[in-house]
Amino acid sequence: MAHAAILRLAACFEIMWLLVLQFPCGVAVEVSQDLDVNYVAEMLDKLQAYVKQQSFVSHEHFNSELKRLRGAMAQVEDPTNLNLLEETLKHTERERVEAEAASLEAAQYYHTVRSAFGSRGGAPSCDFLTCGNHAVCKSNQNKRAFCECVSCFSGDGFTCRPSKCTADMFYSPQPISPWSAAGSKPDPVAAKDVSLALLGEHSVVVAVRDELNGNQGFLTVGHVKSTEVVWSEWQLFSSKSMAFAPKLVSLGEKILIAYRDAEEQGSGYIVRGQLDKSDLSSFKVELSTPFLLAKELHQTVELVPLSASRVVCLFGENTGGRAVVVQVSDGVNLLGRYHFGAKVPMSHIAATKLTEDSFVVAFRQLPTQDEIGATSKELSATWMRVSDDDLLVISSHHLMMEPRRPDMYLRDVALVSQNLFAYSYYSRAEKQTKMSLVRLHPTTHQMTPVGEPTVLDTGYNSFVGAISLPSGPETPSTFTYMQPAGKSSVAKVCGVSAEGQVSGCKEVPWAEAELVAADAVKLPDGRLFFAFIQKGGTVQTRFLSAGEASAQDINMAVV
Repeated sequence: MAHAAILRLAACFEIMWLLVLQFPCGVAVEVSQDLDVNYVAEMLDKLQAYVKQQSFVSHEHFNSELKRLRGAMAQVEDPTNLNLLEETLKHTERERVEAEAASLEAAQYYHTVRSAFGSRGGAPSCDFLTCGNHAVCKSNQNKRAFCECVSCFSGDGFTCRPSKCTADMFYSPQPISPWSAAGSKPDPVAAKDVSLALLGEHSVVVAVRDELNGNQGFLTVGHVKSTEVVWSEWQLFSSKSMAFAPKLVSLGEKILIAYRDAEEQGSGYIVRGQLDKSDLSSFKVELSTPFLLAKELHQTVELVPLSASRVVCLFGENTGGRAVVVQVSDGVNLLGRYHFGAKVPMSHIAATKLTEDSFVVAFRQLPTQDEIGATSKELSATWMRVSDDDLLVISSHHLMMEPRRPDMYLRDVALVSQNLFAYSYYSRAEKQTKMSLVRLHPTTHQMTPVGEPTVLDTGYNSFVGAISLPSGPETPSTFTYMQPAGKSSVAKVCGVSAEGQVSGCKEVPWAEAELVAADAVKLPDGRLFFAFIQKGGTVQTRFLSAGEASAQDINMAVV
């Protein structure tokens, strides 16, 4: 049949497009002098003409067949025969839709390959183009569609590579909008806590606690475009209870949110969320009933997403650290509870993933009355891994840095490169924010600081955060952001030498204001994305270009 021919042609177009991708623009390919360079374009035109002809034949065939079946159904009274005709009609309708989809796919390949080969005519619309990664489809003044690389990338729209950002490519802070329709739902007006995570490849999700709405928890999903984010309405996630210190992570199109229902000694809950695929235009999240994690919590629950939809929930108690392994599928299933660290009060827990199943945990252990004045364990860390049989393996080796200094509070950890991570922390006694690079032995899992700590900032800081920037072939770097008292929030980007030591740092002013709280993630295109709360409770976001977050331009002189 005609539509079967169209399906075969669509497959041919796809093979041709894959061949084009093997030789993207800018790659020199040796071409024989006897080869007709116009052959592919001529063949595409011939195939496109044939597709149009077959599409017309297919269209006429299905219209005639559907008309014949409907006419027969109008004359049949026997229920059995009527059911058979209805099933035949449905099957024919499915074949018609399939044929139209195949025809559209063939047209997409035709226009995409033509454009990738340099055709300046463009496509009839963006429906007929498949742009490359880091590219968007636009229309020119003649209403013809073409592909263009997004900011901070250059190329032909089909192959886009990172490039230096120019002045007009930098981004300013933007409030999360639009708000819900007037009066339909309460929106955050005085946010105090914020957490941010990626959701799939092109979306982010933000969770906040709103002080003037009963300290309830709200979330919103944003679809990330080249220079803006389209936000959904705010949703209540805490079932009308208070939601202090919300923390969220994503697992594909699922999310897990942890929070506690009181500022001091509150019960800790986790809630599973799933992106509603029935209406992707609204970015609505389907939420589960809150699952009780623990009682009498007084600080944030740290969440570490791992493979196979497993999440490790970490929190401190007066008798040490607790780790709860859960499986996030259709619900939340408890896989095991574990204890880590000494049996002393534990707080300020932070973690970063090292591999798909392993991670490092940083924490503060407070001395008992008998240990005051002894070796400080306030700057500790350990390695953990979830095994194939869902058991949590905890290293017996604990890192303890600056053992003679007490009063170590805020902290965060971030992956730098394989078996190397950055430990950023605030020393209240010295009023300094520091960072140490720590190397992890791949077999024994012992951790050793590399060199002396680097002082990132001097003076009081109200928060410290770090972003994992796995380097790949580029120069390894660290990214730490902090909030100095009475100043705009700043970030420090530091280069890392081949020996694993800090080789130089630069300051990146990114928020242009003093903030209450902030969180950040690295986007798939290399940019950083921040969600933060200004004084007064306004929630804003900002992109930071890959160039701003890079250590490539740092003078490699030791700080």
